[in-house]
Amino acid sequence: MLTNSAAGLASALSVAGSAERKSLLAAFDGALVRLQADASLSRADRLMALVARVQLAQLDAPGKDKPSATPAALRAEVRDMAVRFDREITDGYERQAVITTAAWALEQAGLMEDSDALLKANLAKSHSPYYLMADLADNAKKRGDKAAALDWNAQAFDKSEGPATRLQWGARYLGMLIELAPQDAQRVERVAAQLFDEAAAMPDAFEARSGRSLQRIGGHLSGWAKGGAHGDAMKRLQRQLDEVCAKLPAGESRRLCDGVLKPGSSA
Repeated sequence: MLTNSAAGLASALSVAGSAERKSLLAAFDGALVRLQADASLSRADRLMALVARVQLAQLDAPGKDKPSATPAALRAEVRDMAVRFDREITDGYERQAVITTAAWALEQAGLMEDSDALLKANLAKSHSPYYLMADLADNAKKRGDKAAALDWNAQAFDKSEGPATRLQWGARYLGMLIELAPQDAQRVERVAAQLFDEAAAMPDAFEARSGRSLQRIGGHLSGWAKGGAHGDAMKRLQRQLDEVCAKLPAGESRRLCDGVLKPGSSA
């Protein structure tokens, strides 16, 4: 709560520009410094304490100016901790958790190039590089580089493993594709059709995590087709999905399948 919600807590408990806020931020930062230095905590938790310090330092800055509001000394701390942890970690699972957190910390501090460099340097070391690719996609999107954002998301989907995981990352890719390149109807339809093909091969595609991913996919497509747009593509996708649904036994899974592309469905 203290690290993940630092900015929210400070905002709720004090008024911008007030003496109370100044006092609270000073006390909060001091506590976070101690957490950041506490070697009994995981590296990821220590990084989260540093991210909270960055967010508190940016608290009263206007939205677009927040990264530039980070003090130079604090930026240096973020860069130094990211480099040190990258050098020290030997366990692959810890690396996966820490590198993504460190990359986020760098991005939050306005060090986007450092964030990209860290993620790219760890792609070959990661057992699940699609997480890092997704972060690279987010960074590219924030820079306004739509082509790079979509390319990294496509790579993340391509590298994802496991049926449920692929639907989850496919839903993410489709959502960004529709957001950034809605005019590329062929690409949108191709990705959606692939996701429906993969769902058809799963015995539990409309349950639990996979079911939630398919509902997101349906939501993305319904928004894309709002007002009758892309009608031919949607008809083809609906026919494809109908074939998937018809093979399911009557019951909850079929009901959920039938509702995927129906806006406002209780599914």
